[in-house]
Amino acid sequence: MSVTLDIPAQEAHVLRVFAVMDTALPDEAVISALGAEGLARDEIELFDVADLQDMMLSTYLAEGHGIGENELTGMRAQLDGLSGRILLLPSRAFQGRALRLSLGAALRLVGRFEEDRAPVRFTPLPTGGTEGALVAGEGSKPPRRAAYLAALVFFVGVAVLAALVLWLARGA
Repeated sequence: MSVTLDIPAQEAHVLRVFAVMDTALPDEAVISALGAEGLARDEIELFDVADLQDMMLSTYLAEGHGIGENELTGMRAQLDGLSGRILLLPSRAFQGRALRLSLGAALRLVGRFEEDRAPVRFTPLPTGGTEGALVAGEGSKPPRRAAYLAALVFFVGVAVLAALVLWLARGA
């Protein structure tokens, strides 16, 4: 039986957890079982739960992916009871595009979790930070003498170069 998941465009801060049903399946075949092309494979995690050693999967999701406690409350026992390989698919893997996943028999969706994000706060900037930094006055005058000297040296150099070219042309 195939399961279809529609991923909306610009989805962000969502993590889907899949159990790999066939442990002998190569990694490429597991990722192909997602049924979508153009996924950012470097964003997809595929590993054996035993690799976490003493850490529970729910703890890894909370600490490693920022999944909030409220998201994990009803799923903690199921997540921590998983064995074998799992696939973690963050919304970053979709690269902002709308996609349709047609899951093969090799994968079973365990859950969809949203990352816990702190609300954005726009606090006013502190005042008084720039007071007294500028002194009123005329400002600095551009160095005119240096510009005239540089122009004079340039034109004298061009004249000497032109004279040298003419002298060499006559002698040849």
